[in-house]
Amino acid sequence: MTQQTQVQAKPLKGKLTLAMTAGAIIGGALVLVRNPTERTRLKERSGATKDSLSQYVSKVKEDPSGTKEELVSRIQRTTSVTKEAINKIQEILDNEGKELKEKVQEVKADSEEIVSTAKEAGEELKDVNDKVNEAKDEITDSEDNGNLTVVNGDEHEIKKTIKPN
Repeated sequence: MTQQTQVQAKPLKGKLTLAMTAGAIIGGALVLVRNPTERTRLKERSGATKDSLSQYVSKVKEDPSGTKEELVSRIQRTTSVTKEAINKIQEILDNEGKELKEKVQEVKADSEEIVSTAKEAGEELKDVNDKVNEAKDEITDSEDNGNLTVVNGDEHEIKKTIKPN
């Protein structure tokens, strides 16, 4: 059974590829038939490619070793320029990476300082809250004992009120 499936799959792959290729050719032909500017552009490009290829073939026929050396030289120059560009990019990335790392460390240190300051402020607020509660308790105790504190400017007066029995 599996052999029949494999045998059937191979012709389907070939037919699918053929159908896709035929569809692409037909689609391209329809575009060229319907769009005259595209057709003109294709003719011009094909002609230019043909001319440059013909010139190159003629050059190779005239001086095969010289053409080969020229091509190898161009490839070596291109490789050299590409390596330089890659090295420059790597250098830029390294420098930017260092700067970025430094900035991240600065932000981290600033964040830690902010958190520390916030904790200290929280502790100070707790102390203030404790003092307020202490003052509240003192006032409450004063009222219970009949003492009243009056503030006039910077002076504090304590008056004793006598409660009738």
